Amino acid sequence: MAKKPNKETRERYKRAINFGCVVCKMNGIWSEPQIHHLRVNTGMGLKSDKFIPLCYQHHMIEYHGNPKEFEKNYGLQEELYKWYIENDRD
Repeated sequence: MAKKPNKETRERYKRAINFGCVVCKMNGIWSEPQIHHLRVNTGMGLKSDKFIPLCYQHHMIEYHGNPKEFEKNYGLQEELYKWYIENDRD
């Protein structure tokens, strides 16, 4: 069972939700996101500390539907994470 996020993590999630979907925002659109934990060097059931906000379409349909195609179309998860961090300003 996954452990409950601590206060700092919950605040980071709220900030990401307010930011909007990374892919949509790169195209000048705000859409309500979900939290997507990067799947880089993690095993099954393990969550990375790194995450990006993605809307339902980009998260559940496109990424989870075909991760390789998603990254081909929008960039590697690490690249999207870097863009998110660089552009997440108050």
